[in-house]
Amino acid sequence: MKIAPMDCSYITLFIYIYFICFLAWEVHGDCQILQYMVEQSNGIFTYRDASGSIQLQRLETVPSGVTLLVYCSPSVFKETVCQDNGQFSVPLPMRCLSPMQPVTKHIRDGDCAGNLYAVGYTIDGKDLELYRTCFDCGQGRLVYSQSDVYYKTFFPKRPFVEFVADEMFSPQEAAAYMKSNIYFAFKCIYGDDQSYLQNANYLVINRGHMVASADFLFTDQMGSTFRYLNVVPQFKSINDGNWEKIERWVRSQIPKSSYFRVKSGGIGILTLPDTRGFLQSAFLAGSKIPVPEWTYKAVRDATGNGLYVFLTYNSTFQMEKPPCLAICYPVNCPIHLPNNPNDGYTFCCDPKRFPY
Repeated sequence: MKIAPMDCSYITLFIYIYFICFLAWEVHGDCQILQYMVEQSNGIFTYRDASGSIQLQRLETVPSGVTLLVYCSPSVFKETVCQDNGQFSVPLPMRCLSPMQPVTKHIRDGDCAGNLYAVGYTIDGKDLELYRTCFDCGQGRLVYSQSDVYYKTFFPKRPFVEFVADEMFSPQEAAAYMKSNIYFAFKCIYGDDQSYLQNANYLVINRGHMVASADFLFTDQMGSTFRYLNVVPQFKSINDGNWEKIERWVRSQIPKSSYFRVKSGGIGILTLPDTRGFLQSAFLAGSKIPVPEWTYKAVRDATGNGLYVFLTYNSTFQMEKPPCLAICYPVNCPIHLPNNPNDGYTFCCDPKRFPY
């Protein structure tokens, strides 16, 4: 069978269409912020929206024609424009000699039973919030933290930053999270012969982020989560186990064109029997910094519709799975989570009926 040669007019038409499509892609190409650009930059990435109001850059994609304003201080910034060819007019990364640091600001919201703080920046007269946290200053207790989490395809190296105490924590209270201090606190509460912590170097409880650093894109945003008003005393193996699995899975579900609003916090105070058999509440600093009995993560979409709720028991000393809290109406979990005390016994709750 003889195959007829392709008509030259079809070849010409194909080349013409390909050329037009190529030009269209070139003209409308967005700019991509890559991992090395993030890891080697330390300024505050912002842009102006259609109304001219300044906003934090939260996505790794920058539309063509948009100008990024990278602030080193409230009055000093650098500019780069996403050009039609998909390249920035001034290449990234961009660095500041002395980059500005996020601060806390007291705000009001009827949803918070304690003091509500916003963590972020004030630039051009506008407060740019990274996340908010409800904090009980009397007990040194985080009630909840909440942030908007956006889609991203890479996870930059976490910056090395010191934890910030703000005005809510004294140096002594911040030091309560040290392994040796937790050990002596447990001996004081549960008796010299307590068996929960084997020695002063035994790491069982650490600083559990409620807003995770990996939920943010830029290094300054990640570093902002290292504050004592954003952590609870969380059992290390649970923090590294089911809690981290939940965080990773939630991030994997975020749509490209929107965000999830994630609220995480502690519920109750963990009680354990002392050497005489009497139940005692667990604190890290006298009657302050209680160890929560439960931690939860409630996930909503951008319109406020409840999507998922995870409720995790915060103790590795409970060998059998505890009964679920009355506020949680159990549903099947969307992911597989190990069902043991070291990873953290976890329930999934009906998001439409969860009160937090």
